[in-house]
Amino acid sequence: MKQRLDYLDNLRTALTILLICFHTAIAYGAAGSWILVDVDTNEINITSIVLTIFTAVCQAFFMGLFFFISAYFIPASFDRKGGKQFIRDRLIRLGIPLLVYYFFIGPMTVWFAQFHGKETIVEFYRSYVWSFKYTFFGPAWFLEASIYFALLYALYRIVFRKSIGNAIRIRFPSSRIILFATIALGLVAFVIRLVYPTGKGPLELQLGYFPSYIFLFVIGIIAYRNGWLDQIPEKLRRTWKWIGIGAIPVLPIALIATGGLEGDLKFEGGLNMQALSYAMWEPFVCMGIVITLLTWFKRQYNKAGKFLKWLSNNAYTVYLIHPPIIVGWTMAFQTVALPPFVKWILVSVLSIVACFGMGSVIRFIPGIKRIL
Repeated sequence: MKQRLDYLDNLRTALTILLICFHTAIAYGAAGSWILVDVDTNEINITSIVLTIFTAVCQAFFMGLFFFISAYFIPASFDRKGGKQFIRDRLIRLGIPLLVYYFFIGPMTVWFAQFHGKETIVEFYRSYVWSFKYTFFGPAWFLEASIYFALLYALYRIVFRKSIGNAIRIRFPSSRIILFATIALGLVAFVIRLVYPTGKGPLELQLGYFPSYIFLFVIGIIAYRNGWLDQIPEKLRRTWKWIGIGAIPVLPIALIATGGLEGDLKFEGGLNMQALSYAMWEPFVCMGIVITLLTWFKRQYNKAGKFLKWLSNNAYTVYLIHPPIIVGWTMAFQTVALPPFVKWILVSVLSIVACFGMGSVIRFIPGIKRIL
């Protein structure tokens, strides 16, 4: 079983690397929120446009795919450990890193990037951290959400324990069903973004993106129970690959047609065509890329050599520590006279190398591998 799922570990590693490039792109001009930005965000140029398209495509699928992969392994874990041990392990593996990020990695990174030389670290913690006026989940919002999802799954299993073994097997959905689900996801996201535009939400949970996250988490569980990853038809894979690719340029065209180049951007949410276009565009890109990546990695990267295994073992730690490393390299290049796009490439590569190197060192600390 383990050998057959090596490709999911490798896919998770690739998504972690992509996350580093994603956050670095925001530092050099892409739309979005990040700890340290090294360009004038009011200026629209070819670099900011290209990087924004890159981050928009990434945002459409990669966190949802993280949730899918996480959910795929949950049923077997619960079956093996039982409810109490499952919850205990989830709280250890997710809760402890979440607390470390929230109270140490996140605040320290923000202080170093934005407040160093203005306030002492003690003053910063007193004003911003211990007061709880601000939150510091950062990328660890994923761990926060994963705890909620795991607890809800455990509750479901405890309440419906007798029905699990008798559950009817579900065949892999047809393209028509996937199309219906895709349209429904877009409409639900549009409605939610009337209240919570993208980038907004309680406890740093951007609820405008959560329809696809919840959907893919549930689908991950169903996929495990029904062996869906071994059933994806080749014709369906090709169809959705081209749907995903074909959908990518639709959003830039829609934004340009509705005044995007003139600075009239309202795609985050609201009753407007930009918000509707963005909400409907995302799930089509998501479905196309998710189906394509799952089948491609299964066919090409279902292996676990020493290097791939090393990367996979350190990916979780890299997820946690990548913000301060990106910020550090961004600050190191602030006075270097290079185009932002070149800086993005250099800082991304250097951050990837440094993150995995440091992650490997951290995991040598006694007891850490129990958590990371």
